[in-house]
This record gives sequence, C-alpha cells and structure tokens, in this order.
Amino acid sequence: EWSQAYQEDQITIIYDTMWNGTRRMAEAIASGIKEADDKNNLKLYNAAKTDKNDILTEIFKSKAVLLGSPTINRSILSSMAALIDMAKGLAFKQKKAAAFGTYGWSGESVKLLTAHLKDAGFEVVSDGIRAVWNPDEEALAQCKEFGKQFVSLI
Repeated sequence: EWSQAYQEDQITIIYDTMWNGTRRMAEAIASGIKEADDKNNLKLYNAAKTDKNDILTEIFKSKAVLLGSPTINRSILSSMAALIDMAKGLAFKQKKAAAFGTYGWSGESVKLLTAHLKDAGFEVVSDGIRAVWNPDEEALAQCKEFGKQFVSLI
C-alpha cells in the first residue's frame, strides 16, 4: 500500500513550538479546516511529544499535511527536522502540503519546511503562513482563514 499512494480522507497537522505560538497557529488552522469541511478526519500532533513513527503512520494515511515550526537560529526545531528527514526516506506520493510558523526576526522556518516538503515528495499547494512572535487575535484569524483556503486547495 505504501507504494500505491494510499490515502484516507484525513488531514494531519504536525508542529513543534517553543512558546506556544506555533501551537496556537496549528489550533487556529485546524479550526478553519473543520469549519470549511467537517467531514475530514483531522489529526493534530506536537512532534516533540508524539512518537515519530506514530506521526509517520498518520502522514501515510493522510491526503494532506501541514507542518509548523518557529524559526530558531535561522532554522526549524530539531523535532521537525528529524520528522521530515524520516519522511523523505518514505517517498510519499500524491499528498498535498503546506507550512506555517512563528518568528521573531528572520522567519526562515516556513521557507525551510516548504523546501523539505518538496524534497520529501509532497505537492506544496501554498506558500504557507507566518506570524510574528506569539500570534495575536488578528494573526489567529488569518490562520483560521488559511485553514479554510488549504481545504479548497486539496
């Protein structure tokens, strides 16, 4: 089944966070996805707290994936780097994806996650979304709208 581009009607959001900003973005995106299409099976995982193999199983079952990380030292958090590295080896097919993240100064995380997703064989359908520091209500509303738009792209 792995080689046949298996997928269920599932969207999986995977993130890591340092100050809960990226978690809050993930939750707002999930809210937008659910509002746009409540028939999708939606999964939400913190990569630092969930076994990577369990997350990879959920990615396997998903038709679409969103990855989120804050920018830390011009990079992404190590839990997300490890997960995407493992995903690259599995050569997923016909899965849509996008990235999101918080930042303070430079904001590379979304760009880096997007590049990693492409390298892992995902079809990136959006440039992603970023929020400065810990997102305020306006930024969270934009995240919710991003979730709705993501559903329309998959």
